[in-house]
Amino acid sequence: EATDMLASVVGKVRALQPKIIRIDHLYDYYQVVGRDGNGLTFDWSKLDPVITTITSTGAKPVLALSYMPSVIAKDGSVINPPNDWNEWALVVQRTIEHYSGKSGRNLSGVYYEVWNEPDLAQFGSWKLGGEKNYLTLYRYAAIGAKNAANVNAFSLGGPSTTGLYKNWILALVKSGNRLNFLSWHSYLSNPEQFATDQRNLISWLVPYPTYTLIPKLITEFGFTGNKSRGYGSMYGAAHTAAVIRQLISGGPTYLTSFQLKDGPGQSDGTGWGLITHDDNGLREKPRYYVFSFLDAMVGTRLGLTGEGSWVSGFASKRSGVIRLALINFDSNGNHSEQVPVKWTGLEPGSYNLRQRFLLGRDATTTHAVDEDTLATDVFMPAQSVAILELTKQ
Repeated sequence: EATDMLASVVGKVRALQPKIIRIDHLYDYYQVVGRDGNGLTFDWSKLDPVITTITSTGAKPVLALSYMPSVIAKDGSVINPPNDWNEWALVVQRTIEHYSGKSGRNLSGVYYEVWNEPDLAQFGSWKLGGEKNYLTLYRYAAIGAKNAANVNAFSLGGPSTTGLYKNWILALVKSGNRLNFLSWHSYLSNPEQFATDQRNLISWLVPYPTYTLIPKLITEFGFTGNKSRGYGSMYGAAHTAAVIRQLISGGPTYLTSFQLKDGPGQSDGTGWGLITHDDNGLREKPRYYVFSFLDAMVGTRLGLTGEGSWVSGFASKRSGVIRLALINFDSNGNHSEQVPVKWTGLEPGSYNLRQRFLLGRDATTTHAVDEDTLATDVFMPAQSVAILELTKQ
């Protein structure tokens, strides 16, 4: 929305302890750029409150530099190139100076992402050549970034495409422009494809070792790019947990769930948000609770074997408590499973085993371990997420 749409949910968002929050539509929604005679004018009064809300949650902003200000765009269309590329460079320069500038908002570590889904027709159908060349769009953004004066450290990157595309990644890497991070969107129903994408990306970058270590950002993710009631159900929650499991080793620097809050007119339950819109009660959906639920898994990673076609998991240990996260995600929505679980290498004694399900049952049982092994079964309904906590009495 062209408002500070997170203001009404800032407390709920802060509770999630987000690291980054991304926003796009900077120039068409918040009317930043105007013209006075032959020069450009800048008015941050509508965008500033949005950025203040983001930083008040403890997160750093990721600002998608989009879309083309109508006063500089060909035919006034926000998805067109500018009439003068130098004016686009100036818009980027002034944006960085305002938010990262030491005499501006004085923010550190801001990510500036060049455009949003440039390959999508809705946002311009940019290509890697021709009149609407994304590399030209990016090059002049990089010029603007270079010209930004008296600023704190910031990052510039892209291409923010609708998927991870080798030709876009390598074209940007080989362009020679400033490139501090790589970003893309992933709407994939199969969680394992997220891990496959990570391996593919690294293999593409091996000939360009400088870029293997720069941050990688999945700046939107979900199981489909279409609106779906699944985003308001345990289906979406289980998918999110399954993706996190795939990416906790060797994954991106940041994984960004789309989106924090529904837009208006989505009371039918198909919105992408973690929280419903104001006109639908600002209710938390199951996906909202996944992140804080899995925060309990912080600790030293333990070895885990035996993951199957539907049930995946990971284990950790902290302060003497062994935790096992189990996720049963079935893209078809109906597979339940009795999951055998075995702990080995335990000291003999009496143990408490707590089973906590996301938005479900929470029960503790006591078990005697005579040797070094404890075995049990856990029933995992379709689209369920559980954490098992094993503590020696």
